[in-house]
Amino acid sequence: MVRASSIALSIVCGPIVCAYIAFAACFCPARLRRYPESEEKKRFERRQKMAPRPLPVRPLERSLTLPAHASEEDDNEKQVVEQDDAALGKARGKTLDQAQSRLMRLPLELREMIWRAVLGDSNLHLVLKEQKLGYLRCKAPTEAECPREFNGRSLSRESCWGTTDGANIWSANPFTGIKEPTDGDIVPLLRTCRQIYSEAIPLLYTTNTFSVADLDVLRHFSCTILPKRFHSIRHLHISWSLSWPIYDALSQSLLLNNPCLYPPHDEATWEETWRIISEMKGLEEVKVRLGYFDGFRDPVCEGKMLAPLWKVGVDDSEGDEKGSVKKSKLKIFEVNVTWEGEDLEGAPFQLLRPPTNRWLASSDSDW
Repeated sequence: MVRASSIALSIVCGPIVCAYIAFAACFCPARLRRYPESEEKKRFERRQKMAPRPLPVRPLERSLTLPAHASEEDDNEKQVVEQDDAALGKARGKTLDQAQSRLMRLPLELREMIWRAVLGDSNLHLVLKEQKLGYLRCKAPTEAECPREFNGRSLSRESCWGTTDGANIWSANPFTGIKEPTDGDIVPLLRTCRQIYSEAIPLLYTTNTFSVADLDVLRHFSCTILPKRFHSIRHLHISWSLSWPIYDALSQSLLLNNPCLYPPHDEATWEETWRIISEMKGLEEVKVRLGYFDGFRDPVCEGKMLAPLWKVGVDDSEGDEKGSVKKSKLKIFEVNVTWEGEDLEGAPFQLLRPPTNRWLASSDSDW
């Protein structure tokens, strides 16, 4: 009955909306032009201005990372590189002996346990900052208790995700004017010395869960860290709210925008996000929560929206036959949506929908 009432409401309101558009186009063209360039365009321009800068091109060996034990040929190649750097006046990082430290005299297994206790096994919320990314450790006792309510444009959450402005950029609390500190409990340890950095940095990416609530965050994240670190991430959680149905030309035409949807709410950003995720080699767990106030107008649009997810964690050499079930290499791949619909068969992910209201869905024959 709920779906039938929605269709009936669309039939009744459709002619009224069309009449309004025709009237505004004929008698108020200036007002029609001003609307698309209001808040959406300003928000997009601010996000472009504050976008983090990509990682610059670096030499093969970074100064912070200790060189791994290599073969004789690699040692010869390393010696040639050092000679070239010396000729160009480049200073290479040096590692001092840490034998005087009681901490560094502990076995490697014990040291890794210490590094993991300090910077691992947490849910890190990645946030957009001014021309860089930041993170906030989740303060909730469990993942289920972490607040998720937001409208896809402005988080306005203060407990776990901090406070953001209208462009979803991390900012100060509007009431106190105080910015919650970020990046303060991990970076100092990594900057202690090169040996600690080399031993601890892999644990940062392999043991933590990286949680994003903005599609641009993941795209910037993939460009601001080394590919080796990015591909070592094992746990990824995405919480995203669709501000308007994507892949639905009829619904988007009512917005009167040009373009209809600004990034990151457009189809191109959505597909690019899942292309990046599909290329992450170390992923073991992906949990997605998609929110929308009503859902998609028909299953076709929903199918187009879910199509990029079919390529995540799937071996292209398997399941190529038509109608075959594709199995994901991920240990956990869940997609939780807030709207009702039909079950999806053969997908490499588990599609979780809200429970159907039996009272509203029941018919006269059930009585």
